[in-house]
Amino acid sequence: MSDHPPAQTRPNIVLVVMDDLGYGDLSCMGNTIVRTPRIDSVAAEGITVRHMYAASAVCTPSRAALLTGRYPQRVGLPKVLNPRDGTGLPSFEYTLPQLLRDAGYRTAMFGKWHLGCRPEHYPTRHGFDEYAGLLYSNDMHPVELFEGEEITTADVDQAALTRTYTDQAIAFVERHSIERRAHEPFFVYLAHTMPHIPLHVEDEFSGRSAGGRYGDVVESLDHHVGRLLDRLDDLGLADDTLVMVTSDNGPWFEGSTGGLRGTKLHTYEGGIRVPFVARWPGRIPEGVVSDEVVCLFDLLPTLAGLAGGAVPGDRPIDGVDITDVLTGGVQPEPRALFFFHWWTLNAVRWGRWKLHLDRFPRDPNRAQGRELPQLFDLELDPAETYDLRHGNPGVVEHLTELAAAFEAEIAGQRDAAEARAAGRATLP
Repeated sequence: MSDHPPAQTRPNIVLVVMDDLGYGDLSCMGNTIVRTPRIDSVAAEGITVRHMYAASAVCTPSRAALLTGRYPQRVGLPKVLNPRDGTGLPSFEYTLPQLLRDAGYRTAMFGKWHLGCRPEHYPTRHGFDEYAGLLYSNDMHPVELFEGEEITTADVDQAALTRTYTDQAIAFVERHSIERRAHEPFFVYLAHTMPHIPLHVEDEFSGRSAGGRYGDVVESLDHHVGRLLDRLDDLGLADDTLVMVTSDNGPWFEGSTGGLRGTKLHTYEGGIRVPFVARWPGRIPEGVVSDEVVCLFDLLPTLAGLAGGAVPGDRPIDGVDITDVLTGGVQPEPRALFFFHWWTLNAVRWGRWKLHLDRFPRDPNRAQGRELPQLFDLELDPAETYDLRHGNPGVVEHLTELAAAFEAEIAGQRDAAEARAAGRATLP
């Protein structure tokens, strides 16, 4: 007899992650130029989390953290990978899809992977029963579409990618419904390539948005999210499905940060704070807006709890269960969040405060870091405009101590990992 809870008590899970979508790019986040009515409906029927963070301001480390529940520095993926890199997601990592599959879920991914492109790094080697998409960003070459572990298209029409990924996700859900796997809930990770540059969009949406080509792309993404929502409704699955929509980091050359400072690459808020909306009828109250401080790596322990899965106990897991937040409550224990560029700790958030200790990129024409550290009160000043370190020495001291302790922990783990790789140690 299975140890898992009955399927009807566990949600199907649909996680939609855009690439480089800005914090302010959705209508429900205050955008008055780009129209996103279908994603807005998820917010209206569920929750908007206004302080959701990515664990990094760039793609690979952000996705590594999302799927492992761990800081990317622990995973050994602190920077963006390219097709020439031989590294990728280590086999040691226990990913969200592996956890859910072990809990009795059917798992599928459609879209951008960006966690390594050698066979041992493929999504199908890390917990996904099905995969189709690009292994890395659409500005890296060659641009090749995979299904499973085989290249199916070497001449990719990027304008069709958003529709193609959505079609594949819908087909997966339909197969699940037809086969009536009531005992086997599903997890769909829909990781869209857009609006990462170069921007491509179907003719149907070209020139439609007041936000130019970028707006066309976002409105296309919104339309196709709506297609998936409609199909869940048609199949009678909406009430049993937790739908989440978010982004991997902030926008790059276009897009809105909603007034936050910085963009992709920066550990200012505009680079790391991301939109996040979710609905689960009957479990998430309608129209909730939360100001709790959470991170995308919290999804692994959260979904483990909802799915009846087990979080590994043989390694540090940085995420925490935020079920109470998603269902309209509060996070019981405040904690610090740390933001890196590669191996350098740039900033730490603790409660309302955020302390910047370093930054990328540095200005070579100015004295290195002469304006640092910087302390911002994010409740009073979310745009990180006014440095308050001079009037709050105790806060600066406390956050500096938190940062130093965590840097030492990560450095120790990195040294141990390098020793293992060199055959000098056998510790896990």
